[in-house]
Amino acid sequence: MSTSVSINSLQAAAKRYGTEPLLVLPNGATVDLSKGYIPLLARYTFEDKAAQGLRKRKAGDKPENPIHFSALELVRDNSILLLTGPSGSGKTTVAKHLCHILASSRFSNARPLPRNDLGDIKEENWGASRLSPCYFSLSGTESLKRLADVTIPQLLGASGSQHEHLLIVLDDLQTAGDELISVLAKTLALIRERTYTKLLLLGDTDVLDRWSFPAVVRHELLPLLECQRREAVRSHLNLDPSTIITTGMGEAASNPAMFALAVQANYSGNCAEELLDAWLSSTHSQSDAASLLAERSYKLILHNSLTTGPTEMSLTAIQPNPALRSLTVQRLLAARHLADLTPQIAVGLFRDQPHASDDVLRSCLSRLSSLHRSGVLVDGLLGGTPADAKRAALLVAGLIPLSAEVERKVMKLLLEIVENGDCSAGEREKAGRLLSKYGDPRDLTELAEVPAGSFMMGSESHPNSQPLSRVSLERFRIGVYPVVNRDYAAFVKETSREWLSPGGKDPEKANAPATDLTWHDSRAYCQWLTERWREEKKISSNEHVRLPSEPEWECAAKGGRNETDTEGLAFPWGTDWQEHTANSDETGFNTTCAVGLFPRGLSPYGCHDMAGHVWEWCSTLWGEDMTMPAFQYPWRDDGRESLDASDHVRRVLRGGCFSSPKLKANCTYRGSLEPTGFWRGNGFRIVVASLGSQDQKKADSSSL
Repeated sequence: MSTSVSINSLQAAAKRYGTEPLLVLPNGATVDLSKGYIPLLARYTFEDKAAQGLRKRKAGDKPENPIHFSALELVRDNSILLLTGPSGSGKTTVAKHLCHILASSRFSNARPLPRNDLGDIKEENWGASRLSPCYFSLSGTESLKRLADVTIPQLLGASGSQHEHLLIVLDDLQTAGDELISVLAKTLALIRERTYTKLLLLGDTDVLDRWSFPAVVRHELLPLLECQRREAVRSHLNLDPSTIITTGMGEAASNPAMFALAVQANYSGNCAEELLDAWLSSTHSQSDAASLLAERSYKLILHNSLTTGPTEMSLTAIQPNPALRSLTVQRLLAARHLADLTPQIAVGLFRDQPHASDDVLRSCLSRLSSLHRSGVLVDGLLGGTPADAKRAALLVAGLIPLSAEVERKVMKLLLEIVENGDCSAGEREKAGRLLSKYGDPRDLTELAEVPAGSFMMGSESHPNSQPLSRVSLERFRIGVYPVVNRDYAAFVKETSREWLSPGGKDPEKANAPATDLTWHDSRAYCQWLTERWREEKKISSNEHVRLPSEPEWECAAKGGRNETDTEGLAFPWGTDWQEHTANSDETGFNTTCAVGLFPRGLSPYGCHDMAGHVWEWCSTLWGEDMTMPAFQYPWRDDGRESLDASDHVRRVLRGGCFSSPKLKANCTYRGSLEPTGFWRGNGFRIVVASLGSQDQKKADSSSL
């Protein structure tokens, strides 16, 4: 078969995707993909994209509703896109629906989509050139190698001769194993040479979080909105507009695969295990049928890695729900069987299949906990090697009630994960959230000492950072971490100051940087903390808390080092960019996390998170033009530290944030914002200095 026919056959297959069953109704009728698809949204918002979400505050402003991009729009806007989500989140459905409408030329000009559960509607528009879809589901390392070495190069060659533009979809990326990044690099290089060809990569978040995908735009799917589920149930079950919808409205049913079970079972779906049992009762009422299905899933899991693609399980007339192919449903079934076995068997599965067994064991623990029988299994999971114990802590923390003794052990393990940096970035991020819920024991107001002296300020990496010059500073102390939510929340509680941060009071974010703060908010906090720390004798009466000047911030970030990399960049840890050293665009979180998760990114003076994470306010003036500072280098005492300038004059931001690439997430790049501006990606850290010292000061007039 020639390659040109292969393109045609792939397009023909894509046309047939529309007839694949997607939902099964309580009466046994099926709804196919073309009629039942619910447009899935991503966590990425229009606010994130528009000027990096920076905005100004006026008196009485209310938080803006998040307007989420659809998955289709992200494919439209990116030549290479990695779209992740947990098992059952609809990744394959998104891809097959997109391939189907491309192959069938069924794109409408625009259609209104709900963008949140708050009532905001915005049209979705493909607006891109026609693409020929080429969908591939991976089944291991070798399948990816064949695609990268043979199939994709041939398809690209044939498409060039036929003047066709392709959308290449690689699904189930998590099955490719440890060679994923090296093998995928070949395909990425080929796609980047093709102006009109797109590559869509799909995989499970939990697995792909352990890898870094250089220079690949990465986004995560949102669960189904309540309004999406409500409208789907109303439409497919032909319910009256006045009917109160409960089917599929539970938390567990926000996962599309679980929603499919909820629809067939006509069940709300608050708890995943209860939803599965309700579905089994409605579809497998025969004696032992449900137990046999659960046992079959468990045996398949024992003989196949849980990170493989959906195991082929026949969809008989008894239970024709296509969601049964989803790993999330298979894992729930396996856990149902595992809960009836001895705890030692579950512990063995945990150790034999690291990471892959986590979801099964979570569900098993939930079932055992409801029966007050989880203690033996928890002890067994925590009793292995140090590495096993850390994995177990991530598994059980916050999942089920624990004894005080076990909780202390788990909390200690979570703290080790956060501080040691020897787990993956995704695992550390989760540990940070769990530690926050328990009550992070670290002193997140700790200060680092920066002695008096001089350093070389600036770099050759950007015109706004030139020329280099030597700057002298008095001694000061600076926050080891940015100011975190729990500390800023204490200030807000005491002063009743307005704070428009949607996540500021999230229990899982108490140890994350406080954001959505104006320059004025940051200064008000410093003034409040000055009074508090003087009362507590933490600082003397001739010291105060304030924002760092721009030279102080840069000195604390890079120390006395003058070296840069070939691009003129300097980082807190050295001159060469390193993976897993910062919460930057390269890491892919696209949000804040617990502070201190990247110990390899420590500055010479012991400061965390000075590259990436959040842009940090400085006291220094910039000017009114965003692109060109009025106060240029070399740094000098020329009024740029005036605290009473107009709000039209921007203030300096430093360090980059979670969405910044390394060109901005470094020690020398200069950003700016109006002092009334705020965003979920900007925060601050404090300085403690003497009231009478020349805090900010002397700049050498000589430049290099």
